Amino acid sequence: MKIVDTIKENSIKLLLSGLFGVLGFLIGSMYHEMPPTFLQTILEPISKLLLLKLLIAATIAIVLVTVLALYYYFQSRNKLVPKFGVLWDKNKEAYCPACCIPLSHYVTWRPEHPEATRTKAFQCIKCDKQIHIIHNGDDIELDDARKML
Repeated sequence: MKIVDTIKENSIKLLLSGLFGVLGFLIGSMYHEMPPTFLQTILEPISKLLLLKLLIAATIAIVLVTVLALYYYFQSRNKLVPKFGVLWDKNKEAYCPACCIPLSHYVTWRPEHPEATRTKAFQCIKCDKQIHIIHNGDDIELDDARKML
């Protein structure tokens, strides 16, 4: 899983660099392709220093809005991954799929029917549900599930 995390982090950096490059290219191409008469009517009454300040302020505002949007997106994103009928964090700790609280009570359950086999499962403290770790329709052990993550 470390390779996937590394790829995600690097792709975000490359995506941001590409977006800023495209933004700079668009601003430059707009300035280059505007007809000189249109620019003269707008630019003559305004000083070059004021236009430069406006351009810098607009660029800073765009950068800040983009960074804040990405920050809130990554903060609000669910960091728990569903697998084997349980939610898992990056440290391979299990969480309840209904409550999203950590599961720590992993016990052997005795079935009510005497011929049935004993199974191991989590007991959620909050919702009081029995949560099995299931792979291909069969119960698996916690250590096996962590190895397969």
